Amino acid sequence: MVRGIAPSAESVLDRAGVQIHYQVFGDGPRTLLLLPTWSIVHSDFWRYQVSAFANRYKVVTFDGRGNGASGRPPSPEDYSDDVFFEDALAVIDAAEAEEAAVLSVSAGANWGLMLASMRPERVSAAVFIAPSLALGEPLPERAAALAVFDEPQETYEGWLKFNRHYWHTDWPDFLRFFFGKCFTEPGSERQIEHFIQMGLETTPEIIAHTADAPGLDGTQVKDLAGNVACPVLVVHGDHDAISPVDRGRLLARHLRGELVVMPAAGHEPQCRWPDATDEILENFLARAYPPS
Repeated sequence: MVRGIAPSAESVLDRAGVQIHYQVFGDGPRTLLLLPTWSIVHSDFWRYQVSAFANRYKVVTFDGRGNGASGRPPSPEDYSDDVFFEDALAVIDAAEAEEAAVLSVSAGANWGLMLASMRPERVSAAVFIAPSLALGEPLPERAAALAVFDEPQETYEGWLKFNRHYWHTDWPDFLRFFFGKCFTEPGSERQIEHFIQMGLETTPEIIAHTADAPGLDGTQVKDLAGNVACPVLVVHGDHDAISPVDRGRLLARHLRGELVVMPAAGHEPQCRWPDATDEILENFLARAYPPS
């Protein structure tokens, strides 16, 4: 959950026995839906955007299943892209919003894309920050590690820490490695520690379920993108060590949207460079989805 900022409302949805915790900030006439990302963190990664926009919009966040104040169901099927998409729709309904601008970071791009493509009447604009989806070529070191994700290794160095067996051996060390890759910028120790603390609120068992969950493939991503008609902004750092910047360029092209490349920025610019990111978001929203 977003911490340190008092919500105007918060509650829990029951989604087939899984609790989904959501918060509402502000009471503006138009809604921003800030989607969850990979369940390795919860919605506090949006803290700076909530504080920046809640004075003009109704800002809605929710913890993705598997972390924060939401439930932790016990099977991979509970973490599919289809399920997260349905969670997002349920939260929009619960927040009493007819439509919203939908913002995503990293893996949340899958659900933002599904919403904009499959429920266009509910999405007035879409923002994709550091999108991580099946488009273009992955980073070679990460792809090599994924190829042996299920296989024990003699040693676990670098991206080989992204491994089912290592997660159960030294989860905190994996978190430190992974979030170090999320924040490639010098001087990011505070942000890395913040994300590690969120990562410690879930377990390797849960995150292994997310890794095994059904998800969108490249053909589905392209098909969905072809149906998106709302205004689109893609923001990507050119030092992203999780999802390569060329992926953001490709997504913007497929969506016929605007692209902003942030120089020397890593995978989480909304946390590492909140003022610069918020200015980019503000400029886009002022044209595509003004607060009144």
